Amino acid sequence: MMQGRFHMDGLSVYRPGLTVPIADVIRDAEQCGYPFKEDEAHYRKMGFETVSVEKRLSLEEMAERALEPIAQRCVQEGIELGEIWFAHTSKVAWHECNLFKTMLRRWRWEHVPLYPVEEHSCSTFHWVLRMAGHPFACDPHKAVLLVTADLGIHPFYYIDDFMICGDSASACLFRREHGDHRTLVVKYKAVGTAYDDDPSRIRQFHAMYYLGIRKIMLETLGEAGFTLSDIRLVVCGNINRQAWETVAGALRVSPELFYYATMRETGHITNSDIPSNLQHAVSSGALRPGDYYLTVTVSMAGTFGCALHQYVPANGKEGRL
Repeated sequence: MMQGRFHMDGLSVYRPGLTVPIADVIRDAEQCGYPFKEDEAHYRKMGFETVSVEKRLSLEEMAERALEPIAQRCVQEGIELGEIWFAHTSKVAWHECNLFKTMLRRWRWEHVPLYPVEEHSCSTFHWVLRMAGHPFACDPHKAVLLVTADLGIHPFYYIDDFMICGDSASACLFRREHGDHRTLVVKYKAVGTAYDDDPSRIRQFHAMYYLGIRKIMLETLGEAGFTLSDIRLVVCGNINRQAWETVAGALRVSPELFYYATMRETGHITNSDIPSNLQHAVSSGALRPGDYYLTVTVSMAGTFGCALHQYVPANGKEGRL
């Protein structure tokens, strides 16, 4: 029996109540001068219909909403934090550099080391999984908390040639020995050639990235002695439907194996895609106790992430999500 490297012991996602039709997103960006190559039909074909947009809360308030249930559990159950990591794609003003000050005081976490994680594009979630083993090696009894928040500050934030992006926040608690999602293998890779601004190399990456996804998935499964037939789902990022259908074709499996159920409503919510789709998979019954599953992310900037997990809720019941 494989022993989990660590566990995800709680996921919380804040999604704005407002969902905006993609026609409005396109219109707003167009009015600001975005140079569109495609029309609304193109984005609908990719699987987008609406996008989550936050109109009332600040970045900090969104993060607080996501963090609330996780923080309450930590206090109630006496879970001690060893580190807090924060990731976001949206730009923040200089006066928001102490974004967590209020939250740290509220939960008496002023002594806990806080690390703003440098953005690793749409695969930041898997970079965090890859790094999570290090603090557990130092102190296996303390938990690691990841908090993310993404809030658009300009119409260009919500759209590019490949996807429609939305606003969100999330919190994820990692523990060495406890949790409803056992993480067994984690892989993370960066393709440096996608960062050198050479147009031909970037085009080549965009044309061939699905092979990189295929490779990292097979490597992750291979390290555990698994094959695709051993897993229930591939819970993936909401980049676009065509991407995952292409990967499914390269792997010769059904596109139904790839799970991105929240994409149609929320769009690509960057750091919260995996927690959001994982919550949905559990609540819908698509993921059942004992199931093995993969999580997969890819960034058009050249990063890939993949992890093998098992859903192991206490007493075979639905876990803490």
